[in-house]
Amino acid sequence: MATEKSLEKQAAEAEKSAAQQLQEMPKVKIIIPDDPQNPSDKVVPVGFNGVIYTIPRGVTVEVPQVIAEIWQDSYERTRAVNQRIEKSTSQEIKVM
Repeated sequence: MATEKSLEKQAAEAEKSAAQQLQEMPKVKIIIPDDPQNPSDKVVPVGFNGVIYTIPRGVTVEVPQVIAEIWQDSYERTRAVNQRIEKSTSQEIKVM
């Protein structure tokens, strides 16, 4: 049976491996826009297999391509949800 220390060691090794993978990946430049609804929100955390990038808003940064893809997917999903919410709250409710 694995001990807590051995599990922690395995987790640390997996994180190191993920960090190494990220270092070896092609890099791309991205810019995450400021959020006008949350002006004090200055960074966006993006994670990959336990490795977290804190990406500043409004600044062009170079990140591994997978980090850019994760952020883009999250951004598109958030926009889709916000559009559905806006549409549902702007429809007239008819009472019968």
